[in-house]
Amino acid sequence: MTDTNLLRFFASVGLLVSILSVSGSAQGISPDTTVPDNILKQSAPPALITAQADSPLKAPGPAEATDSDRLPKSSLVEEPKPELKRPSSPGEATEVQIMIYVIDIDEINSADQSFASSVYYEARWNNPLLLHQGPGPLHVDLTKIWNPRLTIVGQQNAWKSYPETAEILPDGTVIYRQKVWGHFSQPLNLRDFPFDRQELSLQLVSPGMTENQVVMVPLVDQLGRTSKLARRFSLPDFDILSFQAKAAPYYPDQRPIGVAGFEMKIQVARQPDYYILKVILPLCMIVIMSWLPRWLNPEQSGTNIGISTSAFLTLVAYLFAITVLLPRISYITRIDRFIMLSTLTVFSGLIQTVTNTYLLKGESIHKKRLVARMDFWSRSLYPLILVAVIVISFVL
Repeated sequence: MTDTNLLRFFASVGLLVSILSVSGSAQGISPDTTVPDNILKQSAPPALITAQADSPLKAPGPAEATDSDRLPKSSLVEEPKPELKRPSSPGEATEVQIMIYVIDIDEINSADQSFASSVYYEARWNNPLLLHQGPGPLHVDLTKIWNPRLTIVGQQNAWKSYPETAEILPDGTVIYRQKVWGHFSQPLNLRDFPFDRQELSLQLVSPGMTENQVVMVPLVDQLGRTSKLARRFSLPDFDILSFQAKAAPYYPDQRPIGVAGFEMKIQVARQPDYYILKVILPLCMIVIMSWLPRWLNPEQSGTNIGISTSAFLTLVAYLFAITVLLPRISYITRIDRFIMLSTLTVFSGLIQTVTNTYLLKGESIHKKRLVARMDFWSRSLYPLILVAVIVISFVL
């Protein structure tokens, strides 16, 4: 063997020993041991080295998040803030001071059983959690703190004038002011219409709060002002008699415990002058008109029947005209009684005229005397009947 071949043989043996030693070292490498890049490149295929260069290894991360962890958290399910809780000791009621000021009553609709009014009300309560340094008051949105959520019972529609905010004084006193105009339902007893007296009610309640949780008391401010009425109203057909404001729970059902409330009652009396001039006096004149045949010659049957018929038709037409002035209710009022009795009186006069005409067809002296006697007594009887109708309708 030549020297050249011998050298090649020893070189091949040395290379083989190096490869075997590198392979054994790779099998004993721990996960924490750093492997030199040149060794990895020598032992790994070129395709694998290219793939590793394009996609670097990522460190192992935490476990995959669940669906509930991915969902955003809602602020509605957070723990309630202390200022949203009712300010009171356990087992005690929160005192809320109330003042109601009726600015105006625009109308009382007897047919719809409602009234329109402009009302200002003020509520005060103390919350120790809202103490602050001041010196002036704080103004916050009403939804940010606990409040009695005042509303008026029977409110059909209403427009508020002030924003829904509260004023917080440094001592923790919370003041809520609001002015509303709207229509409010009011059951009316119209049996004495148009000489009736009514009681209007404006009752503030705290929905969801019983009288054991919230106690409403009259408010008297620093200037001594409390619940009252304006000096003048634009109400055209009613007079204000008196009013009363006091704490009054609202009982929506037969349960013994009611909803916390404060009520102002206003006593009013209807001015009957309009109905006397527009309804009662014209009807009396129509009734008197039906008596005229009693003073005329009963043998003038054409004239007598014409007058009686005209009186009755005039009454019917007038009743259609005044229908819009009368309340649409199921029971009979005083003016309904007067209209009904007046109609019967006029109709009885028409019947008597027709009876007289029938009796005078013949030449019987006895029948003529009977007709004359009936007319004579009717001249006194009909006025008495009219007086009795008025007394029965408006006095008894």
